[in-house]
Order: sequence, then C-alpha cells, then structure tokens
Amino acid sequence: MKCKIMKSVFLGSGLSIVSLLSVVNASVLTGNLTVDNEYNVYLSTDDNTQGILVSADSSWYESEIFTATLAAGTDYFLHVEGIDFSGFEGFLGNFSLDSADHLFSNSTAQLLTNTIDWTVSTTGWSNYSNPSSYGDNTAYPWYADTRPAIDVISAAEWIWSVDDTAQHVYFSTAITAVPAPSTMAIFGLALAGLAYRRFKKQA
Repeated sequence: MKCKIMKSVFLGSGLSIVSLLSVVNASVLTGNLTVDNEYNVYLSTDDNTQGILVSADSSWYESEIFTATLAAGTDYFLHVEGIDFSGFEGFLGNFSLDSADHLFSNSTAQLLTNTIDWTVSTTGWSNYSNPSSYGDNTAYPWYADTRPAIDVISAAEWIWSVDDTAQHVYFSTAITAVPAPSTMAIFGLALAGLAYRRFKKQA
C-alpha cells in the first residue's frame, strides 16, 4: 500500500516538473528615455563590460522607446552611456519588464531613473558611485512638454554624476533572473525519489 502511494507521489512530481519547465520564458525589456545630449544603451552580462548596443539617440528634447529580449535564466546589466556637449546634462527614463522571470535592482518589474537604483562612473564601466538628482521631469531647463511618455507622476528624476562638469558618464543597473520554478521542483523530485526507495525497501 505504501509503495503504491509513493509511486503516485513520484509520478505526480514528475508531471509537475514537466509543466513547470514550460513556464520559463524570455523577458522583454522596454525602455523610454532621453539623455541631454546623446546616449547609447547596452545590455551586458558583466557590469565591467560594455555589452551589446540596443538603442542610441541624439535628440535630447524628446524621449525614445526601445525593446530588447532577455534570455531566461540570465542576469544582465543595463548600461546607459550619456554624452553631454556643454551646459546642462541629465539622464531621464522609465523601464519595465513584461514577465516575472527577471527583476530590476529594486526587486520589481518597473524602474525609474533615481539615485538609489542606479550607479554612475566617469571613467568607464567600473568605479561606480551614486548619481546626483537634478530634479524630476518638470525641472528647469528641460520641462516635460516633449517627453509625455515619461510620466511626471512616476517621479523619474534627471540624474548625472556628482561631478556635473563630466561630459561622458556611464550609468548601470542590474537586471536579475528569477530562479525558475523547475529548480525547486527538481529538488523536490529528488527527495521524493529517495523517499520512494526507502519505502520500497521497507515494503
């Protein structure tokens, strides 16, 4: 009787794993941003490596939208290279993920430019520190008129290096892959297998 029960548990665990394995999907990253004056956006699997170019623009007075696909189970770093010519400088944006398979550094699927969840460097993809805030989307001299898709209410901030004279800066934030449910399921199946063997010997 015990063997039959354990066989049922074992088979049920196996079917659960098959179904959970199909849950792991790629995530789509969507970004809406602008940089005064130019930017390049990269996706990297190493915070000290630039990565693959996914977006670029030089029209600082309006925001641009990009999308990129993230492989399931892979951790990434979102890198934004900001270039300022002179005068005012800043990076403003909001970002989202379409699935629970990846999360931003704030442990959610939504991320704004702020001084907490981003780091910045003036020397390249290393030696990061916290950025400074230069106001929200309504701040002088940018205002929000040509960037309506970056929600004023969302509290996205214009950020830059503490050194506001730096004309070339490197922003970074982490995007972490959420462990697949199948990992825990396989562990559970292994335990069920051990229990089955033990009950079988006792039968």
